[in-house]
Amino acid sequence: MPPNCGLSDKQQSGVKGKKNWLTYLFTANADGSMKLPPLIIGKAQKPCVFKNKTGTQLGFYYRNNAKAWHG
Repeated sequence: MPPNCGLSDKQQSGVKGKKNWLTYLFTANADGSMKLPPLIIGKAQKPCVFKNKTGTQLGFYYRNNAKAWHG
């Protein structure tokens, strides 16, 4: 099928899915001998995918910003 049409032959009603954005920051020096854990910025204060763990327990820094604008 061409990429501009789907499998349905008529209009479907429904709700558009949420578009969740995450910003990732990876840092290292020029030769790669010093690397910092990744920094992830999201909207949720406690994302459910973390399953009651913090970002540091999972191996990265996590910060939230509920008013962030992503475009």
